[in-house]
Amino acid sequence: MRHIEPDPIASVRHLKSLVPPVVCLLWLAGLPLAAQETTASIAGVVTDATGAVVPGVRITLQNTGTNATYTGATNQLGTYTIRTLPVGVYRLIAEAPGFRRYEAAGIQLQVNEVARVDITLQVGQLAESVEVAASVVTVNTEDATLRTVVDQRRVEKLPLNGRDPVQLMRLVAGVSLYQGGGVTSGTTYPGVVPVSVNGNRGNTTNYILDGGQNNDHYNNAPNPMPNPDALQEFSVQTNNFSAEFGRQSGGIVNAVTKSGTNELHGTAFWYLRNNTLNAANFFAPAKPGQPDKKQDDGLKRSQFGLTGGGPVVLPGVYNGRDKTFFFGSYQGTRIRRRPTSSFVNVLTPKERAGDFSELGRALRDPAGGVFAGNIVPPSRFFAGSKFFIDNYIPAPAQGRLVTITNVANYDDNQYLAKIDQQFGSNVRFSGRGFWSRAHQPGNLNPRNYLETTDIRDWRNTSYVGNLQWVISPALLNQTIFSYNTTDGPAAHVYPEKGWPDLGVKITVDRFYQYHMSFQTISGINTGDTNNFIREEYQAGNTTRWTRGRHSMAFGGEYHWALGDVVNNYRAQGQFRWQHSA
Repeated sequence: MRHIEPDPIASVRHLKSLVPPVVCLLWLAGLPLAAQETTASIAGVVTDATGAVVPGVRITLQNTGTNATYTGATNQLGTYTIRTLPVGVYRLIAEAPGFRRYEAAGIQLQVNEVARVDITLQVGQLAESVEVAASVVTVNTEDATLRTVVDQRRVEKLPLNGRDPVQLMRLVAGVSLYQGGGVTSGTTYPGVVPVSVNGNRGNTTNYILDGGQNNDHYNNAPNPMPNPDALQEFSVQTNNFSAEFGRQSGGIVNAVTKSGTNELHGTAFWYLRNNTLNAANFFAPAKPGQPDKKQDDGLKRSQFGLTGGGPVVLPGVYNGRDKTFFFGSYQGTRIRRRPTSSFVNVLTPKERAGDFSELGRALRDPAGGVFAGNIVPPSRFFAGSKFFIDNYIPAPAQGRLVTITNVANYDDNQYLAKIDQQFGSNVRFSGRGFWSRAHQPGNLNPRNYLETTDIRDWRNTSYVGNLQWVISPALLNQTIFSYNTTDGPAAHVYPEKGWPDLGVKITVDRFYQYHMSFQTISGINTGDTNNFIREEYQAGNTTRWTRGRHSMAFGGEYHWALGDVVNNYRAQGQFRWQHSA
């Protein structure tokens, strides 16, 4: 019996999801809020030599890389808090009449963390100064969030297979590689690895890059991250994170890319793996004609690129030192492997001629009864089937096994560009673009349709704009806009003939494909043509206000997401042959 099954999935689908704005109001007793996007905070208490608190102390922080300064002051309780600080190394200065000037250098501020630096002032003239090495409390005493920061040193120094920094998440307690299914698919960008946080599913982790959402909302897998030389650091929050982190309940990964400074810096890199330097797998087969040597995998993987950043300086036109900075990065990946080989079952030479005498059971005639001697007369052959077998399925040398090979090459390119602009001392803007492009070539052996590989492309584009405005030392505003799109189209090398050309009277589109399955020999599937476009827009605004012991944060965030699926999966039907035939 022969079945033709057109698939109802073969249609154009459009899915639009609209996430309404959510406004949240938080009132916390003396607990500074961690900035959601890309920043850090610093807090502490200022006392004199007797331990009494000192109000009205002017606090100045200076970024040692960009010379940007941020100011605050202690309140009546002697405490101070300065928020929305770009991650980096800072110098702190505390000044008050009747006390010596206090200076502390080397204060490292990390993403989503509140560094605590308590200050003790000494009586004296303001012209006198006391310089100390900063004593930063690294244990989180400001809120109940459980978080770990994977800093730049670990990102750059620890070995990573494939240079994927997200692998470092597994250094965090409670985080493990997700072993379940349903998170990634063929349209997911290659190389992304979902993780489980505290036993949650792999699609319950929220990934944020420079403040913008970095999730593939088709199945909530992560989108690609920049290479380690372009990533500053990232924090992993595993429990008790603030309500401003919505979307997912499992965990929060908040990553920040590098920025330029007043010094021009750059790197160039090239990492190489080559099969001539690797030992063959213990279970690898012997080389053809050399039974005493094992066949290697033929792997040649090159990862190369460069980064650069500094001030924007146009001689005679514009000097951007202390205010305008750029950073850029490129990474290319090229993977070449020996084509993969496998065995498939095909018709024996006798069966191709209609002789099934070795079948071991009676061969039923669709017209009734059985074929005498299990031999099908040539007059009963369907011309289209005979043409397909003779031209597109190879005959085995012996038995019914043949060896097929398929290409396994892969190219990947990542580009990143970032600009930072300081407008005076109170307004700062950061804009970043990130582009990832990957390609896998396809093939279809014109004489063997069992040798086929889909043509795959993966494209991810991400833009983020972040504006921070210090209205006053106690009132801060942050606005963010982002756009993220992911696309994973699949195509195939089209067969030279379609079903109508073989005499099968069905209507098909121009994307010829064959999809056939059998009980005793290997199936044939020359591939499908489909497209999975995902887009997401994000706009948010957060205002933070500090008064006395209390901090209040209020704002809103808007998301608009589109999933546009164009899929002709099995659009030209599927043919199945069963034992009952």
